[in-house]
Amino acid sequence: MRFLYKVLCVLAVVAMVVPLLTRLPHEPLTASFHSKATTEEPEFAIVVCRDKNDSEKDATGFQRQLRQISVLLKSAASLTSETLIFNIVADSYATYETVTNLTASWPAAYRERVVFDEFKEVFYPPGAEDMMNMFRLCATERLFLAQTFEDKDAVVFLDTDTLFLMPPENLWRKVYEFNPHQVIGIAPCLYMYGPRFKKFPTYGSSGLNAGVLVMNLTRLRAFEGGWTENIMHILDKYKTKLSLADQDILNILFSNKTTAKHLYELGCEWNYREKLCSKGRNKCKRAQQLGVGLLHGAALTFVNDKEQKFQAVFDAWERHQLGESEKALLASLRTTLRRQKRSQGCSRLHFIDKILLQGLENTLRGRH
Repeated sequence: MRFLYKVLCVLAVVAMVVPLLTRLPHEPLTASFHSKATTEEPEFAIVVCRDKNDSEKDATGFQRQLRQISVLLKSAASLTSETLIFNIVADSYATYETVTNLTASWPAAYRERVVFDEFKEVFYPPGAEDMMNMFRLCATERLFLAQTFEDKDAVVFLDTDTLFLMPPENLWRKVYEFNPHQVIGIAPCLYMYGPRFKKFPTYGSSGLNAGVLVMNLTRLRAFEGGWTENIMHILDKYKTKLSLADQDILNILFSNKTTAKHLYELGCEWNYREKLCSKGRNKCKRAQQLGVGLLHGAALTFVNDKEQKFQAVFDAWERHQLGESEKALLASLRTTLRRQKRSQGCSRLHFIDKILLQGLENTLRGRH
């Protein structure tokens, strides 16, 4: 009986250990990342390069980018209950310093909520330097953040023309929802790509939009076949067809079943763009149900005077003074949106105001 008891004990231990051993190869996250799942400071990254053309209405205009980054940081600091780390990848230390000085005049309580990590220069692997000028200056840098931040486990990349309407940490925590195989979270494009798009293969039924990337950097560095090697292979094969550069590359990369399993599909409410409502029809059901978490002013939507609803949200945040009531901002924005004419674009969608306000309303309501 004693011998049988010992055998049963050994079998019980083996039953517990074997599953752990078989799971280890699929868990490339570092131990520190898991142990600090509830206390890890949310980390975001933006890429900023100065273009010779500095027009307000130009997509790469530096002054326009600074305006948008200022609003992005202001919205993040206003809606967070945590300390946020912002990583600035720039073409020079002067550019980095200009960006980090945007918060210098903020009240101390808000400055403490946004911490800038050390300067990181724009990085391209050997042989990929020409990618810097594809589509828009430095746009493709986002593809190489796993190498730029070799000591980081995860980061959320944001285009500079974005602003928060829900707490930033809610977006950051999406990385903890990844299954053991997923390496990056990207929201569906929901337009442009699709069955009729024939230039190259794309992800799913409507492709991906690369304006927001929730990145597990540790897993990207361990990507099957090499993350950079996959990107360079796609570049070599499709270079003449890549009009949107980094976004097109990501679509091709995750277009087949083998690689698609490594993608976490981020909710479209975390990358809401005017193309999701510009035809007078909402293409993002989650935004209608939950509200917008992050508004993306792609294609100059925040400044080109064509999409009144989006520009009104941006203008309200730009006018907002930190320290003043966010509820007053909400009330003012609600009035502005209500008074706008339903003339064109997203304004033709009769519940667009609800979509744009609901996330902010819920966030402020949850504070009390």
